[in-house]
Amino acid sequence: MSYEESVANSEAPATKKKIVLMYVTPPGQDDFFIAMPLGIIYLSAILRAAGCDVECCDERVCTAAEVDAYLDKAEILGLSALTPHVNRAIRYAEKVKQARPEVITIMGGPHATVDVDTFLDCKAFDYVLGGEAEDTIVDWARNVDAGKDACSHIPGLAYDKADGTRVSNPQPPLIKDLDRVPFPEWEALPFDRYAGMNKERLFYIFTSRGCPFRCVFCQKELTGRGFRTRSVENILDELQEINDKYQPGNVLFIDELFTCQKQRVYDICEGIMKRGLKLNMSCETRVDMIDYDMARTMKKAGFNRMYFGVESIAQRSLDTLIKDYKAEKVVECLKMTRRAGIWSKVFLIVGTPEETLEDLNETARQLKACMPDRVRTSLFNPLTATASFEKYADRIDPNLVRTEYVDSDRSPYMHENFSNDELNAEKRRIVEEYEAWYDSTPAKMRRFMYRIRYYIENWDDEGKARLARAFKFGKVKQPVSSPTDFPEI
Repeated sequence: MSYEESVANSEAPATKKKIVLMYVTPPGQDDFFIAMPLGIIYLSAILRAAGCDVECCDERVCTAAEVDAYLDKAEILGLSALTPHVNRAIRYAEKVKQARPEVITIMGGPHATVDVDTFLDCKAFDYVLGGEAEDTIVDWARNVDAGKDACSHIPGLAYDKADGTRVSNPQPPLIKDLDRVPFPEWEALPFDRYAGMNKERLFYIFTSRGCPFRCVFCQKELTGRGFRTRSVENILDELQEINDKYQPGNVLFIDELFTCQKQRVYDICEGIMKRGLKLNMSCETRVDMIDYDMARTMKKAGFNRMYFGVESIAQRSLDTLIKDYKAEKVVECLKMTRRAGIWSKVFLIVGTPEETLEDLNETARQLKACMPDRVRTSLFNPLTATASFEKYADRIDPNLVRTEYVDSDRSPYMHENFSNDELNAEKRRIVEEYEAWYDSTPAKMRRFMYRIRYYIENWDDEGKARLARAFKFGKVKQPVSSPTDFPEI
């Protein structure tokens, strides 16, 4: 049953029980980049349209007492958590069930899609709902009061029957027309708290789902290996609404691969400029999915930052991770991004299987040729239901998979050539050496020359204005930016 059919089905009224949707992530983990989690507020918008009484809780912006208050009022508790926080979500469900066994508990999200048994085996969850839930959550809400048998037809739903038999329905088909999914219910969460923790007033937006590439560490089961998009007009309408309601300091496009379709990117940028939206925007992409002309167009539209999941600049590690591009492409793309006047951050994986000190040194050396503005490192982390989890199962500690996130100092993978402490030392060394070089006089001179070239190549757009400000010929309005994360190029 589709979302529209579920909402229109007046013969089956939605539950009147109080629903609390909770995003489970420990407070303090990502304060500098904190924004409202889209998953639960998408579902909140859909459930509210169906007549449900629903509230949302993000424990990152709540006190412990406030979290307890949400748990106490829930008659239906829906939890969502990424793989490293699965155990935390289970503890919340157990806490509620011990105090009030009558509360209905349901787990959703990426890990729930690939690992039903973990949640049902703990006996704290009544249901697990896998896959994209926009088309199934209302159908479930219309049938849940009638008991589990009434929900037996719902795709992606799993539960244990009274006789102990486990029902695990096939996943629902991926949503082809993403325009029919309503905008998230931003009002369901306290935006002022996020803005207080992140002075950028960061907002997230999804414009597509899925990624066709083969990286071994990436979970694909929730959004698929294809590439589905919203219409350009639908995207622009959401950007307009976000801009008009919240005046965000930065809008982060959290698509898995924003630049996958070149013409779509041009159309979005053209629409942003035609509407006169003055937004500071950022996105993540691959080094082989963007060229100079696209980067310049995005810069003109307001894309001031780009994040690249580079992972390594050593060819052996890139091949192990199945990144499907050459190390030379990384250097070429990062140089091009700087030429386009866009600030860049690269994400690196340290401890790829069979990686050697020579590989890590090659990455450290090539960083100076790439010259990104920031470098972020994490340990290799084989998530459940990824190609890496299956391929390297004999060297993975399954307990750590569900406790250690990518920024932590422990990897579930037992490396062939390094101890865990040695890998962490390499992480620190690569970043510290690069940052020291980035702040050196030769590196500053290189960035200065890039900046002069950028002003000359973009004289009418920004060059004249920068020159006027430099010589105090007039005041030039500066874009909103973060002084710590968005320096002069």
